[in-house]
Amino acid sequence: MNRTMKFEIDSWRRPLFDDVIRRIRVRSGEYYRPEFRAPWAVSVSRKCSLFHVVRRGNCQLEIPGMREPILLSEGDCAIVVRGEYHVVRTGPSERVVNFFDLIKTPERRTTGPIRFGGRGVPTSMVCGGAAFETGVNPLLSILPPVIHIRPNRSGGEDWVAPIMEQISAELDQGTSASRDVINRLTDILFIRAFHAYFDQHKETAESGWLAAVRDEQIGRALLMLHEQPQEAWRVDLMARRVALSRSAFAARFRELVGEPPLQYLTRLRINAAAMRLRTSDDKLRSIASAVGYSSVPAFVKSFNRLMGSTPGEYRRNGH
Repeated sequence: MNRTMKFEIDSWRRPLFDDVIRRIRVRSGEYYRPEFRAPWAVSVSRKCSLFHVVRRGNCQLEIPGMREPILLSEGDCAIVVRGEYHVVRTGPSERVVNFFDLIKTPERRTTGPIRFGGRGVPTSMVCGGAAFETGVNPLLSILPPVIHIRPNRSGGEDWVAPIMEQISAELDQGTSASRDVINRLTDILFIRAFHAYFDQHKETAESGWLAAVRDEQIGRALLMLHEQPQEAWRVDLMARRVALSRSAFAARFRELVGEPPLQYLTRLRINAAAMRLRTSDDKLRSIASAVGYSSVPAFVKSFNRLMGSTPGEYRRNGH
């Protein structure tokens, strides 16, 4: 790709990346420090994004259907983006124990180490689960199941280790402010990890959202939706803006992005609305109008379908 073409692509790609990254905000999290000795194997699943950082030792992460396990060594970070069931283990033959069964014992301190396994080589980790401010963050659908970040072993910056040191220090302190500090550190962990993923794959992705962003027509359409989600977009209007027929635009958008244009737009709107509900006292009519809904009932119906609660319930319960 020549420099002129790359500059043209970045004219819409960089604002898109920045907008998606800006939507990362951890609302709540749970954090653990396993200290396991081989042999061991634990299963994990949660309805949120999960991360595992190896501080010492080695292990592997497996997700059903994945062709090869992901090998994790000291300094590696693995993010299971949508929190689906996975197994972390030292090898293929150990009995698998549900990780959360290990932490049910009443004597275990919340922030203390979790010890499990045999008498072999130790592996220590920092693991956590992070719920975003809204459950319809675009990242949850555009990223792969697992992001594997390796420390730069050629002398470059290792940004994972300092974040883990700070998280561990806050867990040790256990002050009233520690939880908020750790959540903000987790924001930084996810932001850096997703930036690294984008940078590594933005030129090579052959399918999915990153490939869609590189496509001139679909990339520009995505930027229009992200910059002006409140507009009364129709598929034919989007198609005309990027000089495609309606049918060609709809087919290419769905093929690359993985869902129809208006469905993608709805998630953008509800994400923006959920953020407003969490961070302001604005009335529903004002929020509905700001994100592109002409009536409150239509907004409430759409919000309830995606979030599983009405806007009022979402605001009251702090989901």
